[in-house]
Amino acid sequence: MRKFVRVALIACLVVAPVPSALFAALWFWTWSKNSQVESFYREHPLLSEMRARQPSGTNDSPPARQALLEIVPLGTNREAAVAALGKEGFVCQTVVEPVADTRLRQRFLEARGLTNIPNNNRTKDLLECLAGAPAFVAYTTWITYLEFDADGRLSEARVATWTIFI
Repeated sequence: MRKFVRVALIACLVVAPVPSALFAALWFWTWSKNSQVESFYREHPLLSEMRARQPSGTNDSPPARQALLEIVPLGTNREAAVAALGKEGFVCQTVVEPVADTRLRQRFLEARGLTNIPNNNRTKDLLECLAGAPAFVAYTTWITYLEFDADGRLSEARVATWTIFI
């Protein structure tokens, strides 16, 4: 019986630290991930402000849009807007409407009897800008759609955020 008690006691002493070690490892991992996320947002003030106003994913965020427009107001020229977003880590590309969509839109307007159908001359310049940001157990993608008028001035903006869980 003494041998059994001794073996049981040794087994408990060997096994008992395992949950503590697992808990400590989990705590350290959580702390380092949160630290990484917070460090990223400290380095990117616009994204930080957008995140503060829109903490969860959405296809359209008026609060995040407002934060964007405080840094890049309506009327900003295209180059300045792209430069400001580039500092935040956004990568921008021109959005081109497919020919099929253009024709479909034109047929839709003609079917409604609208006579003021815009011609195919380029009057708007659309940019889609993407930035990735780390999250706790996910990855956040910030998406901004910028619309510029014929003079190259920002006329509209939209912000979306998608959280992709890994």
